[in-house]
Amino acid sequence: MGQKSISETAHVNVNVKSRESWDEKVSAIRKTGIRKAKRLRKQGHKFHLEILGPREVQGGDSVPLAGVEIKLDWKIETKIQMVKSANEMIENAYIVDSLDPAFPTVLKSIIEGTGLYEYGIGEFFLLYGKFEQKYQLNSQKSVRAKMLELVKVDKQFLRPYTMRGEKRLEPLPLAVRNILSHAGNNPNKFEPRELRASIDLLRSWLAHR
Repeated sequence: MGQKSISETAHVNVNVKSRESWDEKVSAIRKTGIRKAKRLRKQGHKFHLEILGPREVQGGDSVPLAGVEIKLDWKIETKIQMVKSANEMIENAYIVDSLDPAFPTVLKSIIEGTGLYEYGIGEFFLLYGKFEQKYQLNSQKSVRAKMLELVKVDKQFLRPYTMRGEKRLEPLPLAVRNILSHAGNNPNKFEPRELRASIDLLRSWLAHR
């Protein structure tokens, strides 16, 4: 007897507007956003800052955060609404235990419009996890030691990293991981090329026997 084929379908209702109706909608959003941006500029603000992260967490838990820098232009009102929706998504992901460390940073890139997707954050975390598994590393200290051993003091794979006011050289993938995982309160930044280089480096270490 053959197996039964089970399928599911989903439906979504989309309200298709005419060009004129759509222009009216965007025009109203634009006017509201311009007013808010002008008000904030008069108050001396250069940009508007929001923090992405769950609003309620279990005691003792550490959760990833990300700071969103919103320009003072007509999009500000809508982007603040996007932040509220993003925080709800992050909290729901936390509740069902599926909050990926990169999730707030990915949402931050979408809201800011920087297109961080193209730089392979998901691929980076996947390779980073495989690296920890391959070498049976269960702490950041052990990860750092192993990476320094593999880098062999090649300075092109080391970068300055400031933590608690102290600056030291860190293996590039470790620095990138910490910046992504603690974006909300992290003074360190990285360039897209550094993420790409970290991915290539992790790949080479995983291929190493």
